[in-house]
Parts: sequence; structure tokens; C-alpha cells
Amino acid sequence: MKRFVSLNLAIQNHRAGRLSEAASLYRDLVLADPGNAEALHLLGVLMHQIGQPRTGAELISRAVEITPFCAIYHLNLGNALLASKDMDGAIRSYRAAAACDPRCLDAHINIGNIALSEKRYQDAADSYERAVVCDPKSRDALVLLGVAWIEMGDTERAAAALDSALKVDPTHALAHMFRGYAAAKSGDYVGSLPFYREAIRLDPLRDEAHNNLGAAYEGLGRYAEAAEAFSQALALRPSSVEYLFNVGLNMLRRRDRAGIGYLERAIALEPNHAEAHATLGEMLLAFGEYERGWREYEWRWQRPGLAARKRNFHQPVWNGQALEGRVILLHAEQGCGDTIQFARYVAQVQGRSGRVILEVQEGLHSLLGAIPGVSQCLRQGIDPLPEFDVHCPLMSLPLALGTAQPMPQPVRIPLSFAQAPGAEKQLLRIGLVWSGNPQHIRDTFRSMPLRNLHRLRELPDAVFTCLQKVVTENDEDAVREFPMSCPLTPDGDFLETARTIDQLDLIISVDTSVAHLAASMGKPVWLLLPEVADWRWGVEGERTVWYPSMTLFRQRREGDWAELMERVVGRLSERVVVGLET
Repeated sequence: MKRFVSLNLAIQNHRAGRLSEAASLYRDLVLADPGNAEALHLLGVLMHQIGQPRTGAELISRAVEITPFCAIYHLNLGNALLASKDMDGAIRSYRAAAACDPRCLDAHINIGNIALSEKRYQDAADSYERAVVCDPKSRDALVLLGVAWIEMGDTERAAAALDSALKVDPTHALAHMFRGYAAAKSGDYVGSLPFYREAIRLDPLRDEAHNNLGAAYEGLGRYAEAAEAFSQALALRPSSVEYLFNVGLNMLRRRDRAGIGYLERAIALEPNHAEAHATLGEMLLAFGEYERGWREYEWRWQRPGLAARKRNFHQPVWNGQALEGRVILLHAEQGCGDTIQFARYVAQVQGRSGRVILEVQEGLHSLLGAIPGVSQCLRQGIDPLPEFDVHCPLMSLPLALGTAQPMPQPVRIPLSFAQAPGAEKQLLRIGLVWSGNPQHIRDTFRSMPLRNLHRLRELPDAVFTCLQKVVTENDEDAVREFPMSCPLTPDGDFLETARTIDQLDLIISVDTSVAHLAASMGKPVWLLLPEVADWRWGVEGERTVWYPSMTLFRQRREGDWAELMERVVGRLSERVVVGLET
């Protein structure tokens, strides 16, 4: 009877937070009766609570030996082992708890949490679903199930789980935040906004919600609102490398040079943050700080999206030294436009007394095979590589050559095409490109529907040529309504495109490889840029150091192609076309 009273008294002290008194009573009970499983168990739980999980695990293990089929003992042993960083032991204990009581909700949740931390997302989802079976109204199990589905990319299932969690508890800030994240991951940035806002209303100090709200605004091109949200997140956690990076990137997109400082702070905290370095490189290049910009831009190879494409040859990367008759492989690395743009440096490399092998995308092979300085041109991924001594990616050439400022003259593409009949010279022949590769990370912003160009149809004495190889299904009706020729074939290469461009007077294009090709041919190019343009086009002005014959038209508001086209039509009406005025 006395022992029963002492155990109850110990439990009362424990629950009241009088941990020293409770521990003393538990120890007295264990000394008096070493087989008292409940006293051992609760003393172990208390030791875990006061920061001694290893001692707690030892005590609870003794209780489990005495009473091996008690689910709560296994569950709390798992908790102590988890705190001791014994993941395997924790999983065994949680599984034992579930075996003793299949409806042990916390055991299933904890097994799922370990799987989630180890990125075993399907295992995590399976465990959380078992938890939901135990208690269909378990808010935590439903939220965690939603998180696991988000990680697996199944945003529909994630949304369903999180909606169920919100029905159970509409005031749970985390459920709102992850519901917003599920919407954003599916591309529904607009739909994510109310969930993020509600999460912030319920928990204004939750920095992740502010950060995610900023990311959603970024996805919508609402950069000023994104800046405010990112700043709130950073104010709540000033040492966050992620938040410093997001503020810096947002400033780059708003053409604010102060973003450089935020990226430098992120790098100071995490010196090997590849994305921060590469973004800093782009920012420096956009603001014309080329020497440092090219150095930082080399970190691009550690970005997840580009790391898999890095060429890991046993031959060394060329760093600009004299070649002295050696063979150098220059290889394309990103898009076709990048290849055309940086091919201008090939002749300089050949001038270092070496033999140049150029490897390019298949579609550029016929076009670039005859440019000055190239001894041999290969189709990337098709032609076997011959022997070579050193190599260099094309976009690393400015750094290797030590040319801080861009070469203003593009590569000279040898062309000798027959000109169109002279009678057609009475008309202004305009080539049009309104969309690029849909796989491009920012294609949503740089491409437009063809209907945005329909104002051009009002121009007298102008004829139009489609320079798109592929017209999307969304533009098919607009193409039929637009009076223009479509001479290019879907499987044609850039040489076919160049022959067509050679017959034209002006190219009006969004930021795609065709614009690079036309400008490299010396054709007047009017480049239509989103408010946040790629780094190579700088941050302001109509001119670019890269192409003398190119004029830049920049959006004044993100997504507002209509206002930009008003300026284009107005300029065309005045016949103010670079290269056509005289």
C-alpha cells in the first residue's frame, strides 16, 4: 500500500513539474523494488525530460525487459533513443510499440518522422496513413501526411490531406502554410496566397510562412510584394542564409544593386553556397562588373540543374595559357543561344596557337562548323570525341581569356545566300518569334501568346515571317488569323533558320536563340524583354554590349506585353529601325 501511495505521489509531483521530488520518489521505489517496471519507466521518462536521454533509455529498457508487451514503454524508449541519436534503436522501439498496440498513433507518427528526415518519403507517407487510420481526426498525422505527399510531388493528395487537417483545426497555422505550399508546388501561386496569409495571421512570427509568401509573389512576378515578405522573414531570422539569398535574388530582379550585399552576407555565413555565388555572378555581370562576375559565375557548375551536365574529362580545364600547338575542346553547355553568343571567343582561343575542336548542339553543327578558328566541329552527344589536351566550356571563355569586358562583335557566321527579288524590297519584311523553349526555367515570363503581336497587323507595307519551328496548341488559332508565312520545318536546323533570316529586314523576337542568331548575322533585332531580363541584357537601356544591331524593349511592368508592343508599333510606324534608317 505504501509503495502505491509513493508511486501516486511521485506521479503527482512529476505532473506538477516538481521533478526533483518526483525523481527522488521514483528512485526510492526502484531501490525498494528493482522489478517495479512503472517506476523504472517513469524515472526514465523524467531523465529524458531533464536532458539525460541515454540514462532515460537505460531505465526504460529495464522496464521493457520486465513488461515486454506494454506499448507506452516501447514508445517512450523510442523517444529517448531518438534523442540519443540512435535512429535504428528508436525505429525498433516504435515498431515494437505498434506491434503491441496497432492503434498506437504516436508510434506510427514517429516512424514516419524518421523516414521523412531520411528522405524516405513513401515510407513516411505509409506510416502517416497508418496513423490516420488509428485516428482520422489526428490533425498532426494529416499535416505530416500532406508534407510527405508534397515531397513526393503529389500535390493533389497533399492538398486533400491538408484540407482534412484544416477541417479538424481551422486555426492551425502550419496546416495553412503547408496547404499554401502544396498549391504553390502545383504552380497555383495565386491559390497559395490566402493560405500563407492566414498562416501569418494566426502565427505572425512564423518566418517560413513569410518566406513562402515571398516565393509565391516571386512566382507571380510581383516582386515588390515579394520583397516585403522576404524582408519580414529575414527580420525574424537574420542569420538565415536562405532568407539572405532570397532577399538578394529579389533585389537582382528589381534591378537593385544593394542585393549584392545580401548575397555576400549569405556567402560569408555559408562560403560554399553555390547558388548564392552563381547568382552573385549573374548580378555582377548584369551591373557590368565583369571581372569579378565571371569568377563568381563559375559556381554555376555546382547548381543542381547544371551539375549533372558538367563534363568531367580527365584532361584539365584550360585556364588561358598559351596552347603551343596543343588541341583544345570547346564545348557547348547550356542553350543554343548561349552557344551562338559565346562562339565569338573561338577565334581568340585559336590565336593562342592551338587547334580548336568545337562541340555544339546538333542543330548548330552546320551553321557553326565553318566559323573562323575552328579546325573540327562535332555534334554534341552524337559524334565521338577525338584526342584533345585541354578543354573549356564556352561560357567560361571570357574568364579563361582574361577579357573582362565582353567582345562587342559577335561571331562572324559565313553566309552566302541568294537575296530575295528586289521588288519585295518595297515592303518591310519582319521575322517574328514570340515564344521559346517551354522547359526554360523562366519561360513563363520571357514568352508571350501570339495574340500580343496582333497590333503589328495594322502596319502598312509590312509582311511577316514566322521564325518559330514549333507553334504550340494555344497559338494555333492565332497563327491562322495572322497573315504571315511559316517557311521553317519542325526538324530543320539553324542553317535553315539563317537562310530565312537573311531574306528579312528586321527580327522582332522574345529572348530566344533566334535573336542571337539574327544579331550575329548583323540583322536589326528588336528584342522584347520581360521586366526581369536575363543578366546578359543588363538592367537598363536600349543598347547591349553584346550585339551592335540589337535594340532592347523592356517591359515597364511584369507581364505587360501590351504596353511594350505599343512602343514597338509606334517605333515601326516611324520606321526608326536600326540599320534601316539610312
